[in-house]
Amino acid sequence: MGLDLDFSKLDARDVLDIAVQVEEEAEDNYEQLASWTEADGTADTADFFRRMAGLERRHREQLISRRNELFPDAPERQTRRGVWEVEQPDWDAIGPGLTLEAAFDLAMDAERQAGEYYGSAIEFAHEPRVQELFEVLRRAEEEHLRMLLEQRRRMLPSSP
Repeated sequence: MGLDLDFSKLDARDVLDIAVQVEEEAEDNYEQLASWTEADGTADTADFFRRMAGLERRHREQLISRRNELFPDAPERQTRRGVWEVEQPDWDAIGPGLTLEAAFDLAMDAERQAGEYYGSAIEFAHEPRVQELFEVLRRAEEEHLRMLLEQRRRMLPSSP
């Protein structure tokens, strides 16, 4: 996981602010994967990655809504657009010849990392509504992983 934080030094506002950025990063990553797979002629997979980007966008909107409810006038304390790399693939591993299998591997790794982030952040949120939302998002990341595995099997039948 790219994120290396001492959660015990953060409060609910901090973990919400970081989570908003994490979901924005995830949306950007799926859009990038969609662009690359579309350029390679795999339109079905590009459409799938765009739908996944939409799910990440909805997560971000949920987080922003909860943050605005709880901390309407509080400024962000975390650096905007920080490189948290929670759902950030290892771009060095991609290289110029991204295969479809590699695209799915990167996306699945990102979803696993996001699930770990939310699982770690839950206990330090200290606000029941934030903890509840993080648990929902943790489970959503597991569902995203399931969706990726299913789509991968459709596109690459010989894959595990």
